[in-house]
Amino acid sequence: MSLVYRGSVKDIYQDGKNLKFVYSDRYSIYDWGEMPDHIPHKGEALAFMAAAFFEHLKTKNILSHYIGSAEKNSILVKPVEVIRPGWTDGKYNYGVYDNRPTECLVPLEIIFRYRLGLGNSLEKRLKNNPAYLADLNLEDVPNAMTEFNPALVEFSTKLETTDRYLNQKELTEMQVLSKTEQVYIKQFTQDVAAELKSLFYKCGIDLWDGKVEYGFGQKKSNGERELFLVDSIGPDELRLTVDGLPLSKEFLRQMYARSSWADNVSKAKAIAASRGQQDWKKICKDELHSVPERLSEDQLELASDLYLSLANTLAKALRKPLPFAENKNLENWSDRVRRTLKAVGVSL
Repeated sequence: MSLVYRGSVKDIYQDGKNLKFVYSDRYSIYDWGEMPDHIPHKGEALAFMAAAFFEHLKTKNILSHYIGSAEKNSILVKPVEVIRPGWTDGKYNYGVYDNRPTECLVPLEIIFRYRLGLGNSLEKRLKNNPAYLADLNLEDVPNAMTEFNPALVEFSTKLETTDRYLNQKELTEMQVLSKTEQVYIKQFTQDVAAELKSLFYKCGIDLWDGKVEYGFGQKKSNGERELFLVDSIGPDELRLTVDGLPLSKEFLRQMYARSSWADNVSKAKAIAASRGQQDWKKICKDELHSVPERLSEDQLELASDLYLSLANTLAKALRKPLPFAENKNLENWSDRVRRTLKAVGVSL
């Protein structure tokens, strides 16, 4: 077994004809990559949840690259090729997709939204660019309390140093997806979102939004390519709450929300964009002299309990054996996290 790729959160190994996703205890926020701390047992919890989600979706006839569970912290998946866009004259060039490749990653993240919440980016983006309303089939700018049914779907880049949202014109000009594939991938995403929302409802958890990724399969009789879910599904890809508390990577983001490092990340991204540069992280470290601080032991314990409690809650809903100790549950976690968030200046 050989290492293919080491990411900020998981490692990918070649395991015969398949790939093995090994989920680590590392985490990443604000596009930074690996953060300075490890969250105990996070990898085991993520692997359990990824397997549970893919297996559940398969029962709903939703296809993915998932093959099966491996060790406690890993799953086996079907491999897909990653074809990276070029970089020409200060911008990304997606010409490598003009020949409609198959068995490869779709170089996009597909974002679905049921609710926006306070401080959401979409409301601000629509106010700055009202023309984008038509792309989303909206008549008015939504607010924090707006609910969407079916889920609202947006597209963003996946293989660029900083993800950027795409309007309809940009998406079409990239020529990554045909018009038919655009319609299909939107419906596919709404189907996935609906199944996840229903499952979380059984858990007493609210699903606000999330992102999914796809692979291109073989061409069908009509010339369009099959699509199937790839990468992973779990709290790092979803925004979840219970009684207003964040049950996802949002909890970790809020640990840093009031930090100077978070402010400098935004500044570095803006500076890089103004210069036409890719590496905003280098600007943050070398010019703004800013890196993330370590979390406290209490914060790390809470983060660990979040992942373990979510895994146990999902297991109960799917009638699976609990993967972790029974005292790892959301009820025990809630009171402690409220006090911790209040201590770092986050109001709920």
